[in-house]
Amino acid sequence: MKDKRLVVFGYSGSIHVKKWVRSLAERGYNIRVISLGGDEISGIDIVRFKRQGKLSYFRHSAKAVRAAMEFKPDIIHVHYAGGYGIWGVRTKFHPLALSVWGSDVETLPKSFFYRRFIKSVLHNADIITATSASLKKSTINVLESTVSKTKVIPFGVMIPEKLSEFPEAEQISALYLKHLKSIYAPDILIQATAIVIKKYPSFKLTMCGDGSLKDELHNLVKQLEVETNIVFEGAVDHSKVYSLIQQHHFMVMPSLQEGFGVAAVEAFACSRAVVATNVGGIPEIVTDKQNGLLVEPNNIEALADAMGKIC
Repeated sequence: MKDKRLVVFGYSGSIHVKKWVRSLAERGYNIRVISLGGDEISGIDIVRFKRQGKLSYFRHSAKAVRAAMEFKPDIIHVHYAGGYGIWGVRTKFHPLALSVWGSDVETLPKSFFYRRFIKSVLHNADIITATSASLKKSTINVLESTVSKTKVIPFGVMIPEKLSEFPEAEQISALYLKHLKSIYAPDILIQATAIVIKKYPSFKLTMCGDGSLKDELHNLVKQLEVETNIVFEGAVDHSKVYSLIQQHHFMVMPSLQEGFGVAAVEAFACSRAVVATNVGGIPEIVTDKQNGLLVEPNNIEALADAMGKIC
């Protein structure tokens, strides 16, 4: 694949996109990433456009297509069917690879035109990758004809160079490592934690991430009077993730939906168990009562009970 020219339509601020393009560059690919917003990636050719409201993808589509075709790619890879899919389809280029991420095919709005657009993106892709069998099923549910060209390629993670011992058992601690958004149910976790604290007063929960529920969650913690047990750390640089995981006894993933659940794999890489909901791709990673505990989503009592079992 040496000297192959690859255009990636995807968000350059995503840690996953960063890891993929760096890895491909190390394998000899000549890469251009075309992104709406995002970051610079050292050693990678990046073309970034400013966000200009909800129609940003449409407003920049002509420039994005031009930037892609000027690069004279051998392959175009679209990350996320919605948004970046607009640019991919408008290039009319083949081979066109598409990676679905989850919400782009699992939570489609009722809009007939948007659904039709997503189907068009899936139809135009020559190959589609999904990180779990569950996500592949969701893709096929949107457009049945994708069954033969949709492949499951799970996320991989690096193994940490060093593994630390578990923290002192006198104070059991758990880690939440997701965005503070409704789909990941951080409010359910806080309410479950309040129940756990009644039985284990020294229990600690660290919540990492940022998002639209930030203020609401801070208020909930105050309302439940668990400020001394629940700490908000905000967004965390990915380089610090393994160190953070190893400072805790287990990870909690109360998500209502997950295409894969890479945070669980990162926890396993650090020899930590996971308490998670039985949704999406999570049960393909977490095996109940073997490497973690699975509970039904949106169930405060069940989540609290599972966390209590580890305490």
